[in-house]
Amino acid sequence: MAFSRDVVIVGGCGRVGLPLGLALAGSGLAVTLYDRDAFAVDRVRAGKMPFFEREADEALERLIPTDRLEVTTEAQAVSNAEHVIVVVGTPVDEHLNPDPTAVINVIEGLLDQLRDGQHLVLRSTVYPGVTAMIEKLLKAAHRTVDVSFCPERLAEGRALEELRTLPQLVSARTERAVRRAEALFGGVSPKLVRLEVEEAELAKLFTNTWRYIKFAAANQLFMIANDFGLDFARIRAALKEDYPRAADMPGPGLAAVRVCSRTRCSSRRSTTTTSPSVTRA
Repeated sequence: MAFSRDVVIVGGCGRVGLPLGLALAGSGLAVTLYDRDAFAVDRVRAGKMPFFEREADEALERLIPTDRLEVTTEAQAVSNAEHVIVVVGTPVDEHLNPDPTAVINVIEGLLDQLRDGQHLVLRSTVYPGVTAMIEKLLKAAHRTVDVSFCPERLAEGRALEELRTLPQLVSARTERAVRRAEALFGGVSPKLVRLEVEEAELAKLFTNTWRYIKFAAANQLFMIANDFGLDFARIRAALKEDYPRAADMPGPGLAAVRVCSRTRCSSRRSTTTTSPSVTRA
């Protein structure tokens, strides 16, 4: 089946979708960024980034005048692309319980636009089992669509760099879907690592959890040093010097738990440190 665009990214003007769109368009693909945020769409269409991302300003300025990058608020754009990448994640409630229905609701809203022969890529899902729920939903709706889960594991502000340098996990139930995912990401990622779907979902969850544990430990150590009236940065620099086992110890910084609902998304940040410049992904 012929498609007029290679890729459409649902949520394409956000922190996950926009850098990926720039990278894919930069690799030569025809990419459409679909987003319901009209302000962000207008800004991107004007060649302006709605947030800071290294290298992105130059990439956007170079790509937006070309036919390789389109930006729209029209859902019809989903029907025109071979690969449909959904970057909506699984939010948590005020008690940190996951809400897997959020992603399902997005896919349900796209059913009228999805066409047989497309490849649906779930990018930000973190709750194990969501991919299977989406596959069941598509089957019930009689859509013949390949589904893959290819988690995003990038740091905000360095996404374009890390897309080029970090391995990409790919997973799907069928060999055809896996190969389509590999063909899609092979143009931007240096290495592709195959997993089973649930393995990939847990890998995404474990990656996030491990990072949060390290951030929390660094903040706790900062407070201990502070209680002794000592400079944690000086201690950290000394213990890391030519000592590889401590090379990955992060500095103290703001850590956030994002709490989202269908109408609201906010961040609850710790107040245990004094170093707001550290980026948390």
